Amino acid sequence: MQYKQFFSRLFFYLKAHIGKLIFTSVMMMFATALESSIPEITGRIVDELFAAERDQQTALIYALALFGVIVLSSIFAMTSTAASSWVSNKVIMDLRVDMFAKLLRLPKSYFDQHPTGKTLSKLTFDVEQIAAAASSIWLDFIKSSMSVIILVGYLFYKNWQLSLTLLILLPLVYLAVKLSSNRMRSSSKKVQNSMGRMTHLLDENISGSSLVKIYHAQEQESKKFNDLIKNIRQQRFKVDMTGAFNTGFVNILIGLSLGSVVYFSSTLLAMSAGEFLSFFTAMGMLVKPAKSLVNIN
Repeated sequence: MQYKQFFSRLFFYLKAHIGKLIFTSVMMMFATALESSIPEITGRIVDELFAAERDQQTALIYALALFGVIVLSSIFAMTSTAASSWVSNKVIMDLRVDMFAKLLRLPKSYFDQHPTGKTLSKLTFDVEQIAAAASSIWLDFIKSSMSVIILVGYLFYKNWQLSLTLLILLPLVYLAVKLSSNRMRSSSKKVQNSMGRMTHLLDENISGSSLVKIYHAQEQESKKFNDLIKNIRQQRFKVDMTGAFNTGFVNILIGLSLGSVVYFSSTLLAMSAGEFLSFFTAMGMLVKPAKSLVNIN
């Protein structure tokens, strides 16, 4: 099944909850926007509270502002996660109900042609994977993409000269994602198929344990199982290593940007301590959403 076809079918189940999905997205946007204001607040704290004349009232205002931002951001994020979890679990329930109803109507020829384990895997493992597409991936995409947009915009607003390093590095990030995405998808699909075969093999050996003993096939079945789980381990390792490479590559690029900021801000550009801290903090906050966008692939 092509990815477009998969998501079009998934949307059939999601459209009944479109209102909750919009609510979830809006809550996450509020949480992300509030989180992204932290660099500016910290920068102003350094510039205004560590000056020669310190104002206690100003300190209280900034302390309350920082606390309020963190509290509100946490509330919005928690609300978004709760709504997303409700939707994803409802989609899983609806899918399993429809799949089981379909299963009861299938002809005997279907069960003759398809291993029992693969059918069981579709109702258990595969449906659980859909939950990720229905909720967590969508939330991660909303949060990460909005964080990147806000933080990059903020960086250009604060100092466009230093922010130009990001424009140089973005094409390299895109290239890394493009090269690794096909391999990651291929390996993930192989893991999914192998899990179905493993469930089938387990079902055969549990239901036919007496036959295995009669024909002394323990060693043969053990070899089949060991080969299968070895294949699963190899495919999972490929997925993990591809994700690790993407994350490491993004970290190196962001580290290069941070190093450039430190050098140029201290040698070529005049920046106050607060401005430097806010700029540096915003660039540091880019690491997590950038890695998340890469790993969503």
